[in-house]
Amino acid sequence: MKAEKSPPEPVPRKDLLELLNSSSDLIIVLDRRYNIVNASASVYAQMGYCKENLVDRKVTTLFPTARRVADATRVFNSLRNKGEWTGELTLLRVDGSTVKVKANAIICRESGDCAVLTAEILTYRELLSQERWSSDESLRPVVESMPDGLLVFNSANVVVLCNTAMSHMIGECPTEIIGVRPPFAWINPATRPAFLRGLKIFQKEGGLQNYTLIWRRRDEAHRALSIAFSHLYDPSGAKSGFVVSARDLTGVQYVEDLRRADDQMHRLIDDVKRKAERLRTLQATNTLVLRYASISRIFQAITSGVKKLVPHDLAGIYVYDPAKQAFVSHTLSKLTHFSRKLAKFPLPLGEGIVGAAALSGKVVCVNNAQQDPRSRYPSGMKPDIEHVIAVPLKGRESIFGVIVVARNHDPGFIEEETLVVESFADAATVALENARLYQELRNSRKTGKNAPLPAAPSDDSSTAASENNRSRVTQKSVATRAD
Repeated sequence: MKAEKSPPEPVPRKDLLELLNSSSDLIIVLDRRYNIVNASASVYAQMGYCKENLVDRKVTTLFPTARRVADATRVFNSLRNKGEWTGELTLLRVDGSTVKVKANAIICRESGDCAVLTAEILTYRELLSQERWSSDESLRPVVESMPDGLLVFNSANVVVLCNTAMSHMIGECPTEIIGVRPPFAWINPATRPAFLRGLKIFQKEGGLQNYTLIWRRRDEAHRALSIAFSHLYDPSGAKSGFVVSARDLTGVQYVEDLRRADDQMHRLIDDVKRKAERLRTLQATNTLVLRYASISRIFQAITSGVKKLVPHDLAGIYVYDPAKQAFVSHTLSKLTHFSRKLAKFPLPLGEGIVGAAALSGKVVCVNNAQQDPRSRYPSGMKPDIEHVIAVPLKGRESIFGVIVVARNHDPGFIEEETLVVESFADAATVALENARLYQELRNSRKTGKNAPLPAAPSDDSSTAASENNRSRVTQKSVATRAD
């Protein structure tokens, strides 16, 4: 079986060849590997090459050695990614001299993906304009128009140039500044050590940027400046001095103060919104209390309020069960497979973070509770990360339950979130106390005492009564164990 031959390199179309013979621009045709296939007559005439010196050679032959890699990278990458490139190039003549050109390269899909490089030699007027901006006469107005201050020192640490902006920052005219060396009489003595300290850091480390100091001029005016030191090099590349530039940050300080004030305003607005939502939740809870709603409805309103203000993965209210001698879940904010399993797991009195909150009667906030030795989890249910807030529910006689809020992701709880949960715990306490008083009134009514009886609860009062009885037993049991 004969091996398949690779397809031949594409041949430029006839119209491209005609263009080569008629154009005065430098036109070079390249194959897919960027080898030179053909060139216009102007290339040979103005660059000094003959056809044998160019054809079948890489186009990078025309790039000066010092810039060959950089120029080839930017041209070829653009051709591969965009199919074209436009910019300035420096090309190498056969005698070793160089010429600057405005060039355009494009991929010709119709001619087998060959590339065409078209270049126009910059005119003498254009080159003269570029040289003019590089001359000392043109650079002086640029330096004078800079908003940043500029000092140039020679190798003997003598000031040889000072622009107008720096003169204003110092508070002296340029003739009083040029020709002096450190220490500077025109800088306030209080500022001079800081400036010299920055100069020593620069001489030791070879560079210094964003060095901030307060500049006190001779007229006692204050300027907040950001100073930068950099080396000055001569055309041969040798160090010939250093440059100090300064940016006036005096106005920036006021902008920064305004930004901080704006941030503070936004924080206050957010705080007011949170407090308003918190008040709405407490108002709804108190309305349920006044209507003698069932404990379940009140607890659900409280966990719903926590959900609105404190991001969490699970929130619940645990009450003490004397039969189990442990805290059991009464209301959970989310009913999932995980929460159902957790609801069946009792929390013994005195154990775990919930038990610690019940016995101490104080709020317990533990971030990374999974690492706390007090934590208790059902078998196989220990989370990778958990932050916990536990707030005891305090009755008149003892503690009857605990509000628990858990988050299984970062960040941890902050003090403000703990205060929100604590306020809802107070609402739960009021609800339980109200239910206890209502049950006492009902009992006194049954025994024949003429005590006033409030209106009947709007929800299931038998459920509320049973929960109230359990609450009183709970309070007594917790109090006994706490003692």
